[in-house]
Amino acid sequence: MLRGRVVCVTGAAGGIGRAAVLRCVAEGASVLAADSNLEGARETAAQAGGGTEACAVDVSDEASVEAMVRLCAARFGRLDCALNAAGVEGERAELHQLDAAHFDAVMRVNARGTFLCLRAQIGQMLRQASPDGGGAEAAGDARRRGAPVDALNYSIVNLASTAAHAAMAEFAASKHAVVGLTRTAAREYASRGVRVNAICPSTTDTPMVQRFAERWPEWQAKQNASFPVGRIGTPEEVAGTVVFLFSSACPMMTGTCLTIDGALTS
Repeated sequence: MLRGRVVCVTGAAGGIGRAAVLRCVAEGASVLAADSNLEGARETAAQAGGGTEACAVDVSDEASVEAMVRLCAARFGRLDCALNAAGVEGERAELHQLDAAHFDAVMRVNARGTFLCLRAQIGQMLRQASPDGGGAEAAGDARRRGAPVDALNYSIVNLASTAAHAAMAEFAASKHAVVGLTRTAAREYASRGVRVNAICPSTTDTPMVQRFAERWPEWQAKQNASFPVGRIGTPEEVAGTVVFLFSSACPMMTGTCLTIDGALTS
């Protein structure tokens, strides 16, 4: 589904990010696997095999994000798709008990990080031209001329969450920001060939959830048992949705927030 495409994935050292890298490579893409944990990103790249490169990135740092996107373009010649999966968890406490500095730290990675990645990725996509003279700018020009465009050329997926839970104010606020950024970007760049969507998984078997289980085992066990399907999700299941959104199978899907929760919020 992704043969010949170039993908950049943040949060690639584990969990959903790692699963997405592996699936994208299996589908024929070349992938830049980026994470603040460079060793973990390298492990992901090694598992994925050829066509994958690892790099370090601090998504909350403007220069680091810009360097990541430049590296992707220099190494692979372009950027077609991106998954912004880097993120940190918040404290499980009521709002009046939260520390403002910790709130800022969560927002800096999850919200600011998504903003910086989107800005750099979209900028790169708008500068590009495909070998046949296409690309985002050409697609936009074609639309403005009334010419048919078979599919939107570029796709970005942001990792949001169904995390509007009680006692999750920091994380919930940061992920609502991701949804807002997604919908705004989708509307602003739809006419220029860039699709932007969000995925909203609920509890998924990732290192973040494992840390929750270690700190709050009773709460996490209750959360896990609440799924109508009888289990929590897997990173591989979420990665399948990412590949679908990257592919040419859904050219009209942009500005969408796809829930992946086994009917939990139904």
